[in-house]
Amino acid sequence: MYKKIFFSAVLFSLFSCMLLCGKENTPVFKAGFFETDITPAIGMERPGNYFKVFIREIRESLKVRATFITDGKLKAAFVGIDIIGIPSEISIPVRAALPDIQLLLSPSHAHNAGPGRNAETPKYFSPLAKKLYEEETVRGNPTYLKHVVNQIVTAVRMAEKRAEEVEFSFGRGSVEGVTFNRGFRMKNGQRATHPGKGNPDIVAPFAPIDTETGAVGIWRKSDKSLLSCLVTFNCHATCASSGGVNADWPGQMVRTIRAVMGENTGVSYIYGCAGDITQIDNQSLSPTESGPESSRTIGVSVGAEVLKILMKAKKGDITTLKAGMDVIKLPRRKPSEKSLKEAEKIVKQWKRDAAFRFAKSNLILGESIKHNPVLVCKIQSFQLGPLVIVAFPGELFSTIGMEIKKRSSFPFTWVSSITYSMGYIPTTDALHPTKGGGYETRLSASTCMPGTDTKMINKAIEIIGKLTPDKVPIGPQIKPVTKIWEYGSNLPEYE
Repeated sequence: MYKKIFFSAVLFSLFSCMLLCGKENTPVFKAGFFETDITPAIGMERPGNYFKVFIREIRESLKVRATFITDGKLKAAFVGIDIIGIPSEISIPVRAALPDIQLLLSPSHAHNAGPGRNAETPKYFSPLAKKLYEEETVRGNPTYLKHVVNQIVTAVRMAEKRAEEVEFSFGRGSVEGVTFNRGFRMKNGQRATHPGKGNPDIVAPFAPIDTETGAVGIWRKSDKSLLSCLVTFNCHATCASSGGVNADWPGQMVRTIRAVMGENTGVSYIYGCAGDITQIDNQSLSPTESGPESSRTIGVSVGAEVLKILMKAKKGDITTLKAGMDVIKLPRRKPSEKSLKEAEKIVKQWKRDAAFRFAKSNLILGESIKHNPVLVCKIQSFQLGPLVIVAFPGELFSTIGMEIKKRSSFPFTWVSSITYSMGYIPTTDALHPTKGGGYETRLSASTCMPGTDTKMINKAIEIIGKLTPDKVPIGPQIKPVTKIWEYGSNLPEYE
């Protein structure tokens, strides 16, 4: 009898130890959110143009919105920024100031934001290229760039300080009818960008678009309220690019979510793959899809879809937070010596017309390629439970992201772009010498070679293949019911 008691006690001790050890090995996730202001000053340059335009009006504040997440070991921050892109004069000092945190810096790509481009003139430029770059090209403002750096660092550190225990939800939806491919297959067999509303030579959109909306809910364990959310969607922020400074449709999306979830709710927007997606419907004869009303249409539509996702998704714990960086080197197309000589003739006439702007860009590009003949493509990856995020530089065409999602082994896959500037990343089809074309394939817009899309897709799938997804949270569960409700167990009554 004593042997049985002793044996039972040993088994109980081992079982208790296993339970305790399991709890100790389960990571405790914490998260925090903080928002800072990066509204530029009147008189600074406005970025979304081919020539210098200056800010004359502030219609809306611009923000940095940082969501910090840690499992107790790894620290990560997902930072949505109301800016057109992430120049090296922002990314390098920010990463240097936050060496202990894995950062995803994601621009909203708002074309009416502040001067978010590099300000420093490359030292290797010739006198002509230097003059064209400094006097005729949209550039960043050194004071503004330093301010943005400080505000990003502040947002991330304050979000870290505010971290508290959380659980997560994951979901996806779709927003139809507000975004469109701007590339079209024309009757002449070529691809054209924005051929014009109702153009009779339009045959069909050149490629499909990704209308998926993704949302991660980060919920406080203390009171089950929404602390923050990560959101992804695929669309240029060009709705309100002709007015004063504004955050475009992503700003309206944030306001829509906060109108329901509370003014202090965190929202970090992760830009998707929208190199060929805008709000303009070239197959519609409506006058325009630009301006504040268009911004509201997309922002409210996406925000409402995010709210639906958050309300329906099940909450629970996850076990995995990972981050990585991979590099691939890509050959570049470059302007010929003949085209450079022609460009030099055009710019010396200084007419400031469309021909001048493209010639100017090609001359600057020619000198840049001599110094940087290969594109160094840094690919970031993040795993947050059942979600994997693969983030690329450059503006990826939509179908590149769609193919990665299709081939991914994860329940949720996000493909982000413009982590830093590398021009457009068109598909190989769009770069076809006789059947491709369009604005994004100009050398001034992209130096990618055909096949770049395939290399990026394959690398992304290789990265994802090394990771194992967590199970999607399913929320609290009960035991199956074996007894039918007594009011509903009867046959039909006839008398």
